[in-house]
Amino acid sequence: MKTFTTAVLAAALSLGSLQAAAADSTADAEKQLIAASEAMMNAQLQFDLKALDAILAPDYVEISPVGDVDERAEVMSFYTPEAKAQMLAAGMEPVSTVMEEPRVRVYGDQAIVVSKDTATLKVKGVEQKRPARVLFHFRKLGGKWLLQSSQFTWIKPGG
Repeated sequence: MKTFTTAVLAAALSLGSLQAAAADSTADAEKQLIAASEAMMNAQLQFDLKALDAILAPDYVEISPVGDVDERAEVMSFYTPEAKAQMLAAGMEPVSTVMEEPRVRVYGDQAIVVSKDTATLKVKGVEQKRPARVLFHFRKLGGKWLLQSSQFTWIKPGG
C-alpha cells in the first residue's frame, strides 16, 4: 500500500511539473509572438526589407485594410526604397506604430495574435493617427515563428 501511495504521489507531482512547464512554454511563446508582431509593424514603418524577409513565411498572404489580397512578393514591393521615396514625395511620412491590447492564442505550431495597432503618419506636415485591428497568423517553421498571413481592418474614427 505504501508503494502504491508513493507511486500516486510521484505521478501527481510529475503531472504538476509538466503542467507548469507547459504554462511556461505558452508564456514564452506568447512573448515571442507579441515581439514578432511588433517587429512586423516596425519593419513596415521603417521600410526594412531585410527584417520583413526574416519575419514573413515563404507563402505569406495579406489582406489589406481596403480588402486587397496581396501575396508575399507584392507585399515586399510596398517597402522598397523606391516605394518609400514615392510615399515621402506624396507628403506622407511614417512616424511611429504602437501595438495595444494583444490577444494571443497558441495552437501547437500555429498561433494567432489579434491587436489594435495605431500608426502615426505626417500627411503634408500634419500628424494623423490611423488605428487598425490586426490579425496575425503565425506558423512555427524551423523553430521560429513566421508570419503566415495577416488581415488589417481600419477602425473608423470614434470607433
